[in-house]
Order: sequence, then structure tokens, then C-alpha cells
Amino acid sequence: MVNLGNWTYGVLSKIGRYKVHHILFWMLYYVFWLFSYKSMYKDFSLLMKVTSVYLFSHATLYYTSQYFLNPKLLKKDRSFLFLISFLGLCVFLSLLMYAAIALIMGKSPNGLFEASFFQIISVFFFSNFFAAGIMLAIKGYFETRKMHRKNELLEKERLESELQFLKSQVNPHFLFNAINSVYVLIRINPELASDTLIKLSNLLRSQLYDFSAEKIEIQQEIEYLKNYIELEKIRKGERLELSFEEGDNLEDFSIAPLILIPFLENCFKHLSTHTDRPNIVKVKIWLEDGFLLAYFYNTTEPKEKNQARNTGGIGLVNIKRRLELLYPKSHWIETKAENDSYEVKLKIRIK
Repeated sequence: MVNLGNWTYGVLSKIGRYKVHHILFWMLYYVFWLFSYKSMYKDFSLLMKVTSVYLFSHATLYYTSQYFLNPKLLKKDRSFLFLISFLGLCVFLSLLMYAAIALIMGKSPNGLFEASFFQIISVFFFSNFFAAGIMLAIKGYFETRKMHRKNELLEKERLESELQFLKSQVNPHFLFNAINSVYVLIRINPELASDTLIKLSNLLRSQLYDFSAEKIEIQQEIEYLKNYIELEKIRKGERLELSFEEGDNLEDFSIAPLILIPFLENCFKHLSTHTDRPNIVKVKIWLEDGFLLAYFYNTTEPKEKNQARNTGGIGLVNIKRRLELLYPKSHWIETKAENDSYEVKLKIRIK
């Protein structure tokens, strides 16, 4: 059994924040019914009393359904039991309305409405059913919209958190490669290692301050790539043959930061170590028909010595996920692994 006091307190606590709205609504609702039945009553005092009965019945049905039946039954997938309870409550309140009006009039309301008992109960029933039903439908609509917006916000926050996590992984991955480069240079050329650390510091400063925004100018990203290449040229030495091309129309548009660097990192990470011929890295970035296109190519060791290049490692897995989140259904990646080379073609819709 449900304790009536606890139920009443629960309902009042739920509507407490919006009690002014509820009071204003029921006042307007009362006036609406008052004018709706005005032509049926000569005695205005009687009209007010009968309208109060309607108001009490509709309000009781609505609040009981919304704050008791709904959470207890409907939200627990017990729809049939909810419907039976709702209809039963409609019948009970219709009988209560009949008794209340009879009490107010001091006689049966059959003569007032010029109808039989069954007809009057039917009118009361449908009055309750449609009034509360419409209110519940409107309330359900707004609750659904509110829940939808809440879910959208939660999903947005989840995606933003994931993006921040993926973006933060760029730094450790880059640092791992860069520190390895400096470590090699310290033994070979300490002075050059010092210069390299300065270049590395500039890159990290760009990541920390320039790339914290959601979007950056494409030229900032390209400049970052060039600085990274300068670091790698120091480490790879004379056997590195590098080609970097950029289109003439790369201006006046923005992209998400650190989108291209993982592909360049991958080139150097899996670059061949030939001593008898050049180790080649090619990069080309251009704009065409509203798309940003980027091409990355590097020579590799034979497949049996470098299977890892087929998966791309953490960096490429990371950036593929970021692209899915930042440019859903508006980016394309094509990879091609040959016996002694690896290439990536990237296409992003930006206009």
C-alpha cells in the first residue's frame, strides 16, 4: 500500500521548483472551464463549484498519473498495467465527480445535464481521459526533448573528452620520437643536439599555446610540419632525400590542429635505413574543389623486416579516430604498402 502522505509530499517536492508555473496554469485552466460552461449555468456560484470539481478531478488524475503511475509502471515497461490503472482512475474520479456535483446541488445532476447516469459518467470519463491525456502527452513531449538535449550534451562532452585524450596522446608520441633523436645526437654532435633541443622547445611551445584552439590556420599546421622535418633532417643525415610541396591556394581556411603531423611522424618512424641509396620522404599538401588533400610517401625496409608499417602504430590509429570525430563522413584515408614503400593519401572536406 502507498502511504498517501508520503505520495503527496513526493509530488509536492517534485513540482516545488515550478510551483508558480503550476499555479498559473491551473488558474488559467480554471478560467477556461469557467467560460466553457458559462452558458449551461444561470447560477454563477454553482458554475464555480462545478468547475472546481472538474479542476480537482483533472489535476488529481494528472498528478497521480505523472508522478506515481508513470515512474512506478510506465518507466518500468509495464505499459499495460499503467493503461489499466489510468482508465480505472478515470472511472473512479468520474464517479467521484458525479457524487460531488450531486452533493453541491443537493440532488442528482441528471436533470441539470438532461442525461442519464451512464451518459453523465461517460462525459465525465472522457473529460478526465482527454484532459489528463493531453497534459501527459505534452509533458512527455517536453521531457523527451529535455532528455534528448541532455543525451546530446552528454554525448558532446564524451566526444570532447575523447578528443582531448586523443590530442594529448600526440604530445607523448611526438616527444618519444624527438627525444630519441636528441639522444642519438648527444653522442655524435653535442652542439647540434643543443640546437635540436631549441627546435624541439619551439615545437612544444606551438603545441602548448598555438594549438590549444579547436581550429588553426592551415599555414600554422604546415609551418609545424616544416619545423618537425628540420628536426628529422638532423637525425637522418645525408641519406635523407626529402620533398615537400604545398599548393599556392592554401590560405583563408582552418583545420583541427595536429591533424597532419601523425602521418609525417609515421613516414620517419618507418623510414628505410638504406646506406647505398637515398631514404625518401615525400609530402604534398594542396587544396582542390573544397577538399584539403595531403600525400605522404616514404621508402621502407622489405616487408619481412618491417611488418609494423602496415598497422601504422599508435599515431595513425589515434589520428584515424580523431578524424572520425572531427570530420565524420567528410574525410577519406587511403593507404598503400609496397615491398619497399608506404604511402598515405588523405582527403578532408573543408568547404
